Amino acid sequence: MSFFLFLTSLVGGLALFIFGTNLISDGLRKAAALEVQKILGTFTRNRIAGMLVGLVVTVFLQTSAVTSVLLVGFVSAGLMTLEQALGVILGAAIGSTVTVQLIVFRITDYAPWALVLGLLPYLLARRRRWRYLGQAVVGFGLLFYGVATMSSAVQPLKDYPGWVVEMQHLASRPWLLFVAATLFTAIVQSSAAPVALAISLAGQEALSLEPALAVVLGANVGTTATGILSSLGASWEAKRVAWGHFFFKVTGALLFLPFLSGYARLLEWTSPDLPRQIANGHTIFNVVNMLIFLPFTPYMSKILERLLPEQPKEEKIAKYLDETLLEVPELALSRVRQEILRMAGIIRGKMFPQAMQPLPLREEGLLRKLKEVDDVLDFLYQAIARYLARISPGDEREEVEKARLLYIANDLEHIGDVMVQIARQWRKMEESGLVFSVEGQSEMEEMYKLVQENFDKAVEAFASVDHNLAVQVIKQHPALLKMEKTLRFNHFQRLQQENRLSLETTAVHMDLINYLLRVNSHTVSIAQAVLGII
Repeated sequence: MSFFLFLTSLVGGLALFIFGTNLISDGLRKAAALEVQKILGTFTRNRIAGMLVGLVVTVFLQTSAVTSVLLVGFVSAGLMTLEQALGVILGAAIGSTVTVQLIVFRITDYAPWALVLGLLPYLLARRRRWRYLGQAVVGFGLLFYGVATMSSAVQPLKDYPGWVVEMQHLASRPWLLFVAATLFTAIVQSSAAPVALAISLAGQEALSLEPALAVVLGANVGTTATGILSSLGASWEAKRVAWGHFFFKVTGALLFLPFLSGYARLLEWTSPDLPRQIANGHTIFNVVNMLIFLPFTPYMSKILERLLPEQPKEEKIAKYLDETLLEVPELALSRVRQEILRMAGIIRGKMFPQAMQPLPLREEGLLRKLKEVDDVLDFLYQAIARYLARISPGDEREEVEKARLLYIANDLEHIGDVMVQIARQWRKMEESGLVFSVEGQSEMEEMYKLVQENFDKAVEAFASVDHNLAVQVIKQHPALLKMEKTLRFNHFQRLQQENRLSLETTAVHMDLINYLLRVNSHTVSIAQAVLGII
């Protein structure tokens, strides 16, 4: 065989393997996105349960990368602690070794049948879930066909003395193979690919066990690169999850590397078959890694939180809008809901408590700070609008949900704008040295409190899809309209009595009442959207 044909077969087989892996992951993720999300959110209350859930979910999805993406969303949303996420990551690492274990069962002869059986639902099924499952089966066929192609390509290598000498040279330098496998895995973004290549070489007696184990360790470290790169522009929660994953893998690999010869002798007891020994080495490494680090996840989470502390300033980052989920409408829309709840949380936590503070209690530079918060809300609204426009077309229900979420995000963005206007009115009072009358101040505080309570109810109705709560918000609007009329009348009465403070502050007083009514109007719109009135 010429070198060109050898390289073509080897690279082609590797490409088929990587493409098949991606098809499996993508298909299974799309077929069961919501189910996986529910499992991760429900059964991760302690470290051991989290580890087992990570293992099972990753076995099902055939990739730990998707599991990590879901974890970031849960940690960012406060639905899962960093400690719980680290436990799930350790389990996911074990689950990701199943692909390699399947390879050594030597079922490559049946790969064409997997292609045929998967292609039928992929092309003919009307329901999307069946098409996605068909895609996953096609992926399995391509994966095993790629392994068979690589094995055929490397078969002549064992007869080349130069190759044998070079492998002996590399066996004495496992660090070199470890680094090469790490870089290769980081590039192809699949830890199974270099391990499958090592198994193909070993199956043709072109690679011994020790250098193959160095490749396995490098592949485990290299697979963390995807998470680290994707977290660079993401939230601090994402960074902590990614670097925790990196720490576990690197530390484990550094513990194993000096003892490769002893590890190889141990694996020889597990099976007489060299490819099986490599696959077992891949699995055992991740199991031992889990046993070492699982008890220390509480301490690791504290270390990561200290090394990567949350910035006090609100991040102008869309924490939940993951680009890789755009083709999974159910999961993408759930991420939009999380981002909208984050917008609501920003308004509730950083605007409502401060916008109407009396002048003696106001902190310095409050208007500037609220403008910065409003800039974050504007950014998030634009990000949500772009993201919704890019989500793959779904059924009628999903398209209606896109419009509903866009309306709610828009109302929240407008509420942020109004809050800045409220703060600006108070700034006028501050600059002019004026104050409201005691009665006027008390009335506005009462209206503000009712508007805030209504907003909290609307957000809770959206978060829990509580229609009864949404109806309460809508029913409260006439009462607030009546209060607005009453407040205007009371203010007019004070003007007739020539109350000096009322005369001096009348313009600001009327504007503030208008702004509070506008906030409640947008709140009612959110409640209507919860009920499907858009």
